[in-house]
Amino acid sequence: MDNPCAQDLVSLFEKTHQVLRFYHNKSQWPQIYPLLSQLAEQYYTLYNSHPNAMQAQLALYLDSHGYTTNLVVNQCVIISALCHSLNYDSKITQLLICVCLTNYLCVQTQTNKLALRQPLNLQEKKQWQSRHQLAVKLLQSANVPTEHIAGILARLNKYKQALLSTPKIMIYDGPTTLVALANIMAMNITYRTQNDHIDIYKAVADIYIRTPNLFAQQALKALIAHIGPYLPGSLIHYHDQQLTYIGKDSRQRHLLIALNEPQKTKWYSVKARLESNAKQRPSQDKRLLFSVWFNEHIVLPVEVVNFEKQQLLMLISQVKIQTEYSYGALAKLLNNHSATIELLREAVKPYNKEYLPGKDLRHCLSMVGLYNAPAIIQQVLFEQLVNHQAHPLMQHVQFRLQAIIRLLNLLVSHDKHNQFEHLALPVYGYVNYLIEYCSTTISRKTLYEKQLKSDVSMPFAWLFGVTIDDSEQLTAYLLELLGDNPWTHALLDAEQQQKQHLSAEAQLWVAIKLVVTKVFQPDAIQSSWQTHTFEQVLKRLDWQSSEQFYTQIPSLGLSNSV
Repeated sequence: MDNPCAQDLVSLFEKTHQVLRFYHNKSQWPQIYPLLSQLAEQYYTLYNSHPNAMQAQLALYLDSHGYTTNLVVNQCVIISALCHSLNYDSKITQLLICVCLTNYLCVQTQTNKLALRQPLNLQEKKQWQSRHQLAVKLLQSANVPTEHIAGILARLNKYKQALLSTPKIMIYDGPTTLVALANIMAMNITYRTQNDHIDIYKAVADIYIRTPNLFAQQALKALIAHIGPYLPGSLIHYHDQQLTYIGKDSRQRHLLIALNEPQKTKWYSVKARLESNAKQRPSQDKRLLFSVWFNEHIVLPVEVVNFEKQQLLMLISQVKIQTEYSYGALAKLLNNHSATIELLREAVKPYNKEYLPGKDLRHCLSMVGLYNAPAIIQQVLFEQLVNHQAHPLMQHVQFRLQAIIRLLNLLVSHDKHNQFEHLALPVYGYVNYLIEYCSTTISRKTLYEKQLKSDVSMPFAWLFGVTIDDSEQLTAYLLELLGDNPWTHALLDAEQQQKQHLSAEAQLWVAIKLVVTKVFQPDAIQSSWQTHTFEQVLKRLDWQSSEQFYTQIPSLGLSNSV
């Protein structure tokens, strides 16, 4: 969308209203998913470029489009704001907007009646109860994969109840939690003639106080910090005038407007503490609804570039494990990266008998030696990179990554010939790839082969619930970052080559994937070639038996996010 304008905001309402009416015309069902995808991108783009215009819709009710359309727009704006405040990428944000658009896809009539407190007849009740299954059926008519949308919708009602319940009901899925929050808040703030709705600040406070869910509380805090103390579109009482809050100008002063005259908009720039009313109200003034938000007086958001993330990627590419460095060269590379040096002090603990941290960078390098240093530095950088990523299931990803690293460390603990960090690095690189390119498909599932027909080892991605369609992209990504590490090539071979062509190094990757699967999916069955490969790897790594190896696993203190 080039240079968004008021007409784009009008289009957003029109298309949202249109898609909610498609249910009544079966011939148009195949068009619904493409329109949803287009709409989700439009919501995302417009929110990023003109957040004030979108946030203002939480204070303004467009009379001409009815309750359900306004409710869905509010829900899409709130989910956009939540994802923006949590730094989620475009793929995750647009997926969750799609879910919000789908939520009321088949029940526009029923939702309007419920808002007016009118009873539903028996047929309408049945349709309301099965609304999510019906919505998924509509999407499937376009022959597109819908499992992620269907999964969130299937959990949605339970999550809404859990977010407001006492005693605590355990919920674990971040994407569903965010959609549930957006849905609860949208229902609470959308204008109703009974005047029983509330403003966004009270809606957030009510859920924050009631919910026992820590992830939800953190998301709500991020949302309020992002919106700030004054919601665009709010009514402001200033010097005996009733004005509308617009945002801030280039001098960080509050922008207010008066719309008393039909053909004239008066602008005010003030520096004062304001009294505002953010409760949603009906409006037919197209200036207020659409056009004023694209005025040159309003400061547009500056695109935030994650410089720290870019620096970490640059450092990872500069530190090569096959290159000989001097102390001075490594010190120069890490100069001004105090966080990395602090983590490095902790990372070198296993390299001294007392398990003490390094005092400073030179001490760290002296403890581990110049041969070992590059891989240790790379691992610290990758750990930082993972922690800089934003994802609704980030806690699960971190727990699963830690578990894999600990199991890998145990598996090779008798091996004195390889530096452990060399083996660990491709795992970190792989996980970063999943977060970067497969953000919408990461889940808590641990996938495994159920038919045991394949003679190729399952991908590492399966341990994070992901099926990768583009192995060439994965290969290019890992080789660009870690191409000088022979264990990277072995990992790629382990999920792309047939069993008879696997090297001893590739077989080790097969073995660790089998171990992780057994830990997190105990019911998974191994094929005879997988069992044979695992036993061979254990023997090469000086384990007496698989029983001896598995008895050591409880001592690792592995965590799961569930």
